[in-house]
Amino acid sequence: MKKFILLVLFFIVEGIILPVLADVMPLSTKSIKYYGIGVVNVPKSYTVYQNPSFNSEVIRNVDYDLLKKSAIVRSTDMKKVSYIAYVPSNNIALLTVDNNPENNWYCVFINQETGEKGWIYNDNKDDFMTYRQLFYRYGKKYGLRFFNDLTKDEKVLYSKEDKSSQIVDELSYPKYITFTVIRGNWILVSVNDMTKHAKVGWFNWRNDDGTLNMFPNFKEQP
Repeated sequence: MKKFILLVLFFIVEGIILPVLADVMPLSTKSIKYYGIGVVNVPKSYTVYQNPSFNSEVIRNVDYDLLKKSAIVRSTDMKKVSYIAYVPSNNIALLTVDNNPENNWYCVFINQETGEKGWIYNDNKDDFMTYRQLFYRYGKKYGLRFFNDLTKDEKVLYSKEDKSSQIVDELSYPKYITFTVIRGNWILVSVNDMTKHAKVGWFNWRNDDGTLNMFPNFKEQP
């Protein structure tokens, strides 16, 4: 009976602690609903305003250090701010940006479920990235990963930046993905599968409607 109680307590503690330690990453094509024109890496604490003015109504004050230390990272409180990537260990907290910045003001999607938007002020221009810039900055460092709901027909490497070109390989179990160059909606990748043999070819990283098929991994590769 004592062992049973200890086992139950263990799972309760695990249920409380694991959400705190868990990073938030877009895992599927449905993870990002509102793409905008790119992303902004927000600072550890910031204020969301109704309009691009410090005199505007405050929608929300955010301090993700407090979120990181709390047990609500995957609760409704965390969802009040829909980071598309939240990796505090790497100082990553990405919000999607709706349109071009105005005098260091960014209109961001703060809720990926409802499309709610607000304005934040950030005078560090390096924090804003188009998706192409995002891939070059973080994909080069951490590698890339395919979204997990891609179909078999979508996990294909081509010889050229064209789906009518010769198929290099169909990827069943892609493991590590690195890349060298991006041309339009195509990216030249090197993929290691379960056999550890690298396969090189062009992959359609972004669709014509702007949606993504992959994302930086934010995890150091071996």
